[in-house]
Amino acid sequence: MIKIYHSPLSRSARVIWLAEEIGLDYSIEVLELFSDAMQHPDYLAVHPLGKVPAIDDNGFILWETPAIFDYLITRYSNGGLIPPRDTALGAQAVQWINFAENPLTIVLGEMVAHNGVLPPERCIPALVARGSDMVPDLVAIVETALQGKEFILGEQFSAADIMLCFALTIAQYLGFVDSATPNAMAYIERLMAREAYQRAAAV
Repeated sequence: MIKIYHSPLSRSARVIWLAEEIGLDYSIEVLELFSDAMQHPDYLAVHPLGKVPAIDDNGFILWETPAIFDYLITRYSNGGLIPPRDTALGAQAVQWINFAENPLTIVLGEMVAHNGVLPPERCIPALVARGSDMVPDLVAIVETALQGKEFILGEQFSAADIMLCFALTIAQYLGFVDSATPNAMAYIERLMAREAYQRAAAV
């Protein structure tokens, strides 16, 4: 059984969603975000940065979401959630997975963290201002790419959609996805209607 180290409303939600899409047998160990537990030596032995997600597959520890996605999909599925890497769709899936993580989720995460989630003494207002300048252009890239498509690769759902949906829901929460970005709005709604998403959200 795969153990997923998870904090609610964090990036680790993507790994739970992926596990549901694949049909993995998994358990969850919940850690409070930014808590002392995440800096405890026992957890730092799992994730040296004291962050989530991380997984434990019968003693094999792995962290960093794109690496976890690649491992779980390659080992425990038929690979359909990331098409063959030597194809155009496979290369595009990897491209969007990386774009969704960095810069999109990185910038959005900084905005949320430094706009009140972190203790005041740790907040850096300049990161919030920088994000406000950057995010509209980042969302516009996705909005344009989704034109006429059901999913980011076209008709085929992929791991890239999981990564992008998470980032776009943060952008929506912050007011960067709205009626001015109808493709992104409809895309989020389609993805959140998936049964695997619903099961993951209920965890």
